[in-house]
Amino acid sequence: MMKRDVGDPAFPIWLLGDSNPPQWEGVLTTPLDPRHPARHSIWTPVLDQIQDRVYRLCGDRMDTSSLYIRNAVASATDKPAGKTKEWVLASREAAAFRELLDEHRPVLLISFGAFSFEFARRVLAEEPQRPYAHWGARGLGEQFRERVCSFDLSRTNLLPLLHVSIARGKFIQSHEYFCGRENANYFCYVGDTIGEILVRHRHALPVWIARAGEASLPSC
Repeated sequence: MMKRDVGDPAFPIWLLGDSNPPQWEGVLTTPLDPRHPARHSIWTPVLDQIQDRVYRLCGDRMDTSSLYIRNAVASATDKPAGKTKEWVLASREAAAFRELLDEHRPVLLISFGAFSFEFARRVLAEEPQRPYAHWGARGLGEQFRERVCSFDLSRTNLLPLLHVSIARGKFIQSHEYFCGRENANYFCYVGDTIGEILVRHRHALPVWIARAGEASLPSC
């Protein structure tokens, strides 16, 4: 049986996936389990680029051991139809997630795909509510850019990333649609952008691997 979540909810960065993969729930242990290939299609390349950007800018690395990871809903059967605005089962999950957000107030909430993004928007009481089918790669990219520009340490910042569309047959279009330009590399674009945000606010974010004998915050 998969755990509902993994990591430390006090950590400033949270990852929000879609739902538990039904055929693997009895084998996998956690949301975004490292043994499942989807994790390495949607998150590992982004994280690699984040770490590369951060290291080049200030010589540090983000400590990912405490990342708080959760799926929007545990069961895929609780997801509403893509074109409906009326959510019933997912709304119960949203209420529980809202309590967690209110208690821990992470600075950065990274969602994967259209459903988890709309789920997080509703948890954060963003209006208007939309069917999650509204959010294609273009729309998620536009939201990513807008939210990067308005990043604010005093609140939870929701940044949407792509889910499995970046690893399917139209992956080239997904790169270009999300980034808003031809020949774009989605992984480099979002990884560099998130890395630069972390470095810009590095002294306020306790997310760094501590050097031997040093405090957890970077000295750069």
